Amino acid sequence: MPSIFLSHTSIDKPFVEKLAMDLRRMGVNAWYDKWDIKVGESITWRIEEGIRESEYLGIILSPEALNSEWVKSEIGAGWVKQILTKKIMLLPIYYRDCDVPYFLLDRKYANFSVDYQSGLEELANVLRIENTNVISIENWRKFTRNKLVDWKKFREKEFESLVTTLVNRAKEYNWSSWVGGKRSPFSITCSAFIDRDKKQSVSIRLDGKSYAYLANLKDEVNPNNIKISHFTIYVGNTINECEEFVWRKMEDFKNQYGKPTGKANHFTAKLLGSQGRIDLAKKIIKDLNWYKGDN
Repeated sequence: MPSIFLSHTSIDKPFVEKLAMDLRRMGVNAWYDKWDIKVGESITWRIEEGIRESEYLGIILSPEALNSEWVKSEIGAGWVKQILTKKIMLLPIYYRDCDVPYFLLDRKYANFSVDYQSGLEELANVLRIENTNVISIENWRKFTRNKLVDWKKFREKEFESLVTTLVNRAKEYNWSSWVGGKRSPFSITCSAFIDRDKKQSVSIRLDGKSYAYLANLKDEVNPNNIKISHFTIYVGNTINECEEFVWRKMEDFKNQYGKPTGKANHFTAKLLGSQGRIDLAKKIIKDLNWYKGDN
């Protein structure tokens, strides 16, 4: 796994934070001071450690950076390490128009000054990253084995979209819906009831190993009451495939029995564990605070 220390000045932090985030999503161990220096730690020692442990030293080139004593010190440390160990490579990252230092003129730089994506691809080539795709709600499954990427966040976003889509369908056909909890995570059941002989349930669950959506047609309105092993019908990997699968069942039921006339219920609350409740409390406290700084 390639690693890079991002040397920059504070004025360029918005760009550097986005770059560091994208690099981590691509599987690069990007060292960024805001994330890697904790409260109470020695800034000087942590920076030295970051440079020492990184394979590359990425120098964010801008007018302010080249006048920064911190950046000059980091470049000097990287230069010395390269001479002594030959285990680090200086990588110029051209962000804003400036005079490139003479000792970097013979090095090809990743040019972000015109187009961010092309600059990212140039940098990825040097870092030996073949896939420059940044994780998204559409491709998070490709990153499930990457420990540096928070792919679970995108899994949750996808399931949130799925629940919204299926509940909207359920309301259209006057079906009820129920989202699973700890016993059956990332699952949802849509059900219709007219009488004992006219009822239908369709349950969808995101499999925890294949990350594909599987279905179950058991007569059960609560997905928590369905064994995980009973989700055996393959549906697909997308929200569209799940929606079409459920929609066809709803259409078939309507054509055979009509729409349910009773009141439909929807249980869609997200059940949080202890850590989830702590994170939610922190978010609420932060949202209610006028101060939005980092400290």
